[in-house]
Amino acid sequence: MLEILNILYVVVVVLLLFGAAIFVHEFGHFWVALKRGLVVEEFAIGFGPIIWSREKDGILYTIRCIPAGGFVKLPQMLTSEAIEGKADGKEEGEDGGEDSDEVPAEPLPQISPLSKILVAFAGPIMNVIFAIVIAILLWIVGLPKEASDPVVGYVGKNSKEYELGVRPGDKFFSINGKKVEDLSEVTYAVLGSAKKGVPEGVVVAVMKRGKWDVNETTGELAVEWGDPMPPIKLPAAAWGRVGYYRLNFVEFKQSCEILSVAEPSLLASVGFEPGDIIEDINGDTVHGHLHLINLLMANVEEEKIISVMRNTNRIQLTFSTPNQAGVKVGAVPEPTHGTWAKFRRKFGKKLEPLEATPAMKAKIKQNDLIQAINGQRIISVTHLTDLVRANDDKELELDIIRDGKEKKVYATPKDRLLGILLQQDHGLLFKPEPSKYIVQQPGPTPWAQVADVLGKIAITFRALGSRKESGVGVKDLSGPVGIFGMLSIMANTDLRLALSFLVLLNINLAILNLLPVPVLDGGHILLSLIEWVRKKPVSVRLQEYATTAFAAVLLCFFLYVTMHDVKRVPLLHHLFNRDTQVEAGK
Repeated sequence: MLEILNILYVVVVVLLLFGAAIFVHEFGHFWVALKRGLVVEEFAIGFGPIIWSREKDGILYTIRCIPAGGFVKLPQMLTSEAIEGKADGKEEGEDGGEDSDEVPAEPLPQISPLSKILVAFAGPIMNVIFAIVIAILLWIVGLPKEASDPVVGYVGKNSKEYELGVRPGDKFFSINGKKVEDLSEVTYAVLGSAKKGVPEGVVVAVMKRGKWDVNETTGELAVEWGDPMPPIKLPAAAWGRVGYYRLNFVEFKQSCEILSVAEPSLLASVGFEPGDIIEDINGDTVHGHLHLINLLMANVEEEKIISVMRNTNRIQLTFSTPNQAGVKVGAVPEPTHGTWAKFRRKFGKKLEPLEATPAMKAKIKQNDLIQAINGQRIISVTHLTDLVRANDDKELELDIIRDGKEKKVYATPKDRLLGILLQQDHGLLFKPEPSKYIVQQPGPTPWAQVADVLGKIAITFRALGSRKESGVGVKDLSGPVGIFGMLSIMANTDLRLALSFLVLLNINLAILNLLPVPVLDGGHILLSLIEWVRKKPVSVRLQEYATTAFAAVLLCFFLYVTMHDVKRVPLLHHLFNRDTQVEAGK
């Protein structure tokens, strides 16, 4: 019963918050339109069929069934019939034409381009004002802040980072002189490092090394952090021309609490049980899933003593690494021109032949077992990946087993890839890392919150502009489904997090609506400016064609984004069901 009530609470909160963002936007158009003397026919929240309506003072107020936006019907503005329907509220054949006996309505008076611009601009401005109001509220009541320590969980032994002295369990203290306290601060400090005047491709990090031990009372890992180590100049990969950076070989700490053990599998015989927390292997504290696998698979000759917390007891398990562990090749996919090629072929475009991948050139086959690279025994997928990335454009000698026979092949990575899909099922599924938050009281200033949002938006646009290097594309954007999902997760954790997301949402809505695209507010403003300069409006027919065309494009974009949002539903479900802990703080 409590679970059902919680779901109802989250749904109601999300609908109210999302609806509030839409309402204030449309209210901005509505209020300024009335102040400027425009005719208002309808004020609508949502699209599609009407589920509630009321008429007052000649204005129809409606709520429609698709909660993905809204509109104010203003017949004196740029026509939006492609989305909103007929401007005068009449269907075809009811407009006084040949098929109607009714007298046509008198044409409405023209309005000035300035009035059109002010009405169109009012919606985004109201979103910005609403965002600032929410930010002020969060400044007063406090804002939960992510409290995940920026501790290294894994670093590849073949990486430059390992060579420079970074080890699992090290904690980031500052980046380029700026103190960092959680994972998100590390991410954004690295992303924005190009602006700090440091050499290109370098991130100056100060780290602390901890002494890890088990608290005998609680059974939890405890740590004493030492003094900051000397600054380390870590290499960072640039996102092409945009000048934003990211760390290469560093993964962050994760809990190693086992959720399930698959049988048969490589580690099924160890004796792990659901609920076990793996703490150390041969005295080395385990800091993450990748670190765990690499510790278990290293040193064939050495028996592994695994310390595990089971309920309140600390027990020991043993494991002997098999000689032929290796990594199996799951597939050797052939390169493709992508989805766009299908359309190009239909238009008779000849496509250039694609170059074979390094794996194809080396004649690597599916089900090959890769045992060693350049004489180094391969102990995990991550280990193989690290070796390939560290030896880009260098010929590698691969020892493989194919059909029970040993074989050597030679491959040269390109763009740090061989072109293979790998398989290595150890059989362990880990419990998701719980989300931890500490409430900042007072919260960040409104201006700091808005600046943070603008910074995130700028990074997103730059990443989209350098898709090849960043790997970020349109498919990674979220529409209403994704927004509803994230709002639900945050509302389920703490209402203040949902309000903080609403700050981001409102500023995003303001910026996107100001894009100079017909259908959007920016399109209205652009056409009104053209009208101002030309001293006459753009033809209605041209406006309708442009609006219809861009409405179709927008609909396709909406469907594309929604499709990928739906694909991410399992991830959202995983996040929604994640343990969270919100603690009071300073």
